[in-house]
Amino acid sequence: MITSIPIVDLERISCTENTNSSDWEDVAIKIRESLHDVGFMYLINHGVPQEVIADNFKISETFFTLPREAKMKYKKNLKKSRNGWVEPGEELLHPDSKFEYRECFDIIRKKPVYPNDDILAFESTNTKLQFHCQKLIRNLLKLLALSLKLDDHEYFVKCCRHLDNPETDNECDFSMIHYPPIHSDTVLPPDTIRCAEHTDYEILTLLFQNEIGGLEIKLTDGNWIAADPISNSILVNTGDLLEVWTNKFYPATLHRVVIPKTAEERRKPRYSFAYFIAPDNRTIIQPLESEVIPHDAIYSASEKTFTAYEHIMERVNTAYGVKVNK
Repeated sequence: MITSIPIVDLERISCTENTNSSDWEDVAIKIRESLHDVGFMYLINHGVPQEVIADNFKISETFFTLPREAKMKYKKNLKKSRNGWVEPGEELLHPDSKFEYRECFDIIRKKPVYPNDDILAFESTNTKLQFHCQKLIRNLLKLLALSLKLDDHEYFVKCCRHLDNPETDNECDFSMIHYPPIHSDTVLPPDTIRCAEHTDYEILTLLFQNEIGGLEIKLTDGNWIAADPISNSILVNTGDLLEVWTNKFYPATLHRVVIPKTAEERRKPRYSFAYFIAPDNRTIIQPLESEVIPHDAIYSASEKTFTAYEHIMERVNTAYGVKVNK
């Protein structure tokens, strides 16, 4: 029985000039086991500097402690872009969700918008983190292809040409998230949750957590387990597009953030940021061929295919209650 999330050590491939094919293969096997069984994994020795991550937590806290009228200047308007601030309760990630007590600031890689009027260092600090994430993302995409035994080890990298040219249309989203403290006098609607159970929309998500827990993942047996923060690690999970590409060999795992049970924990704010890794918008999503990917017609390649953009925007519009004529 699975009771914990696997830890994958990237130290052997962190210095590209000193690695060999067996190093990559060994890590790919560990990733295959992790994502097939759980859909989540902790990465350690990932190569993203801890001071850069810490600086982003600082600017995130600075932004979310601004008064509401200041944050309103950056409020998200989906008719214009996916960038911007989202108020508590505005985004609902489950159809039965009543109220989700969190706020976020989304930064879309293609045409980012930053709150530079109020926080001068915001853009430079965040772009530095995104820059350091790029090598890790490339490595993970290559490891994915190796783990699936695809003939083309660069398949997923080729589907993400925006890594070389950010002007290539894509829906990669860097989301800074704040779960406000809940004090004894905080009034919330019935059935409030911090973040309702959901799957992510893209290929993979890099999740950075502060020391406050609350994230839970749902295992295939239906049980929920904690995904508590591990110091100096990045939590990675699978998304919908990878589930379809692998015919559910790598399932998109349900996860949620619950309200802590103790009053002491509820009084503490929780911060995290998620880097949602999407392919180029025009990428066609359908099951791939390999000896690892099952041939059973869970997702049939003969069904109507869709692009990465179509799927992501359908999920986004649903979360914000946007009705789209079809």
